[in-house]
Amino acid sequence: MKKVLSFILCCFTIGIAHGQQDKQYTHYMFDRMSYNPATTGFKGYCGTLIYRNQWDNVVDAPNTTLLNVQGNMQRLKIGPGVIGLGLSVSNDAIGFQRNNQLIVNGAYHFPTAFGTLSGGVGLGLVNVGYNPAWVPPTNDFDASLPVAGVSGTGFDMNFGLYWTSNDNYYIGISSTHLAPANLQTISYSVARHYYVYGGYNYDLSKLTGGSRIDLKPSVLLKADGSTMVFDVNVMADFWMNQYSFLWAGVTYRYIDAIGIMVGYAFSPSDNVNTNMFKIGYSFDIMTNALNTYGKGTHELMLNYCMFPPAPAIARHGNPFILQ
Repeated sequence: MKKVLSFILCCFTIGIAHGQQDKQYTHYMFDRMSYNPATTGFKGYCGTLIYRNQWDNVVDAPNTTLLNVQGNMQRLKIGPGVIGLGLSVSNDAIGFQRNNQLIVNGAYHFPTAFGTLSGGVGLGLVNVGYNPAWVPPTNDFDASLPVAGVSGTGFDMNFGLYWTSNDNYYIGISSTHLAPANLQTISYSVARHYYVYGGYNYDLSKLTGGSRIDLKPSVLLKADGSTMVFDVNVMADFWMNQYSFLWAGVTYRYIDAIGIMVGYAFSPSDNVNTNMFKIGYSFDIMTNALNTYGKGTHELMLNYCMFPPAPAIARHGNPFILQ
């Protein structure tokens, strides 16, 4: 039965494919750059690695790896704003299919009296390939199914807007695959996707008067014009001291899963203003029809950020006038 299910899942991705094609992560709050380039390089220099083993115990189920590198280019100022640059590389494997993506992101962060407004663009390539490992039947065989390794590559473009306020709330809207690649050589069409993301950070110690606890609710809506999925997440950071904290959270993904998250963050130099390392793990309990066949979904997240000091402001003046 597992082989039959794997074959059915593979067939869904062969031919002219539609529907939700973008990768999804329970740690989506650490991966905002992939689906909204406007969030690129908001603070410091950061690298993020996420590995997702979806539908554990289901043969040929999706396995996804993502690497994001981004930075706040403090010296690349245009007017009052600052430039953020980033690179995103991902590989998504399901059955015989491999989906590779490379995106270079650029964002402009414009400060205001109430917060920061940012706009961003991502440009890159998407590559989709099939490497079947089956023996095709001699009778009643669908000729559109590949019998040897094939692949196609096309141009990719993302766009997003993002607002983060001085009152600790944020919201973003974005679209991926604005110029959808039509990989005719493999009969594959990349669908345009739309995202809405928002959340709020609140220091609970203001109410309790005790140790610092940061409550971080957020929501992510994903749609491709025919289907929609939304994630609702609540996380809390429990600070153990001034340079380390534990976090725990829960995510509900509509129809698909309930995710449990845990993690640990610390500053190797005991100074959160200079660097921070984070490691997180999540386990998704499947609530869809696949819960009969799989044990759940595992996800591991690693993140490291460095926060260099702001560049010094050069002062010039008459040496005979006291500065």
